[in-house]
Amino acid sequence: MRSILNVSDLNFKEINRIISLDYQNNFLNGKNIGLIFEKPSTRTRLSFSVGINQLGGNFIDIKFNELNLSRDESFEDTFRALNCYLDGLIYRTTNHNNLIEAKKFFDKPIINALSDKSHPCQAISDLLTLKEHFNTFDLNILWMGDMNNVCFSLVEAAYLIDEINLVICTPEAISKNTQWVTASNILIINNIKDIDLKSINCVMTDVFVSMNDKDGEEKVSLLQSYSVNNDLMSKTAFNSIFMHCLPAKVGYEVTEEVLRGPKSIVWKQAYNRMVAQKKLLQFIYQ
Repeated sequence: MRSILNVSDLNFKEINRIISLDYQNNFLNGKNIGLIFEKPSTRTRLSFSVGINQLGGNFIDIKFNELNLSRDESFEDTFRALNCYLDGLIYRTTNHNNLIEAKKFFDKPIINALSDKSHPCQAISDLLTLKEHFNTFDLNILWMGDMNNVCFSLVEAAYLIDEINLVICTPEAISKNTQWVTASNILIINNIKDIDLKSINCVMTDVFVSMNDKDGEEKVSLLQSYSVNNDLMSKTAFNSIFMHCLPAKVGYEVTEEVLRGPKSIVWKQAYNRMVAQKKLLQFIYQ
């Protein structure tokens, strides 16, 4: 059993194994798994809750603001206490370092349900969706917009899967301040004109302003021209798709026509969150 705090905690064979797993409905029988969410969540919370139920386990929804952390109990003592009762944690946090600290005192699996650094569950689910849709990872993916936590996990996935060619189109003001792992199949550009859109199989984006961002208005202004619209999608491959992890802010990172259009598979993505979570849980506890 192991924790998954980033995509890079896995290797290529393990990612393929997770995606191809046939989960068993009673696999988590007798397991009690806690869900701690410091930040709002719809898909991640529900997909894990329902997924754990379907695998025969029990999920315990832990209200972060009701823990004794709010009464000055130490982080160490809180997570040592959780270790006494639970078989695992699904933890969404405002600070990735909290995950690292929690792992020191909780010696059972911890899954990062999103932090300010990364969102591995989203990346694993998106890989499942891409493989399901195209039956291959030999794809050209275009990420439009902010280089945020979801983008970071996608970069980590592309680093492990060299079949994927990933292009990130973002303003220079954002890319020049981002020191991430790079590889020959990962390209960062600042102008959409610098790429042959006819080769793009999938366009991905996310909200321009993430939950932890303090420079919202400035970032929205900076990213305005990086919105995914019908004109962009019409120039991509004939069988291209649009993906968004949701929630979407329509009129900012994507137009209504694209989000609800024929190339959008965002609801398949949303459903596959639950499928991927179940596969990930079985992989961890097998």
